[in-house]
Amino acid sequence: MSFNLERKIKDFFSINKQISLFCLIFMAFSAISASAQTKHQRYLDYIERYKHVALQSEREYGIPASITLAQGLLESYVGQSKMAKEANNHFGIKAYHWKGEVYGACDSLKQVGYRKYGAPEDSFLDHAKFLKGPRYSILYEFDVTDYRSWAQGLRDCGYAEDENYPTKLINIIEQYELYALDGGKRMDGSKASETAIEEDAETTDNGRWYHRKRRNHGQQEASIAQDQEHPAANPPARPGRVLASADND
Repeated sequence: MSFNLERKIKDFFSINKQISLFCLIFMAFSAISASAQTKHQRYLDYIERYKHVALQSEREYGIPASITLAQGLLESYVGQSKMAKEANNHFGIKAYHWKGEVYGACDSLKQVGYRKYGAPEDSFLDHAKFLKGPRYSILYEFDVTDYRSWAQGLRDCGYAEDENYPTKLINIIEQYELYALDGGKRMDGSKASETAIEEDAETTDNGRWYHRKRRNHGQQEASIAQDQEHPAANPPARPGRVLASADND
């Protein structure tokens, strides 16, 4: 009897040990799956396609690749907006001082219309030139790894009317780890969520974005003085749409 009882006890603990191990494996797998689900394939495909031109903009114009990609994702509805598909315009830049083809113009209403590009990559590079206008000169006081100050700075300079614009950009950057493209790391004080584009204003705290790193003023001012102004304008407002500034004074 004692032998059988001892054997049953051993079997009981052995089975429980196996169940516990299975539970741990299942929990780990579930956690990995949940993490993977926060990154949508359409976003990942967009990032993979345009990260090289975003990095080119960073090298040539000093615009953080993380900011460029986050703006492109947000403003073009991950490349699915009508303007992005039909005009290769991912940033809603209007056709002021534009000698190329125009998209969406209406002479009877004296509407300016939007710049139409031969390829989406052209839109990315034109967007970088646009941000070299004097209105955005303060942005170049921030390091390229300081995506939070860049995001807030864009809003403060009048790029968007949406008060949640910085939050939306930052959540996209952190959710998809775009900061790594600039050689930086995730900054404290903000958390990503799957509903980044629809987040409430309650998560916006102007004070927490300003983690600025001063850059060389003389070099930046000389560079900005050589660049031409590239006015942009408001794309049609839609639910969740960010309104770009109407000019670039």
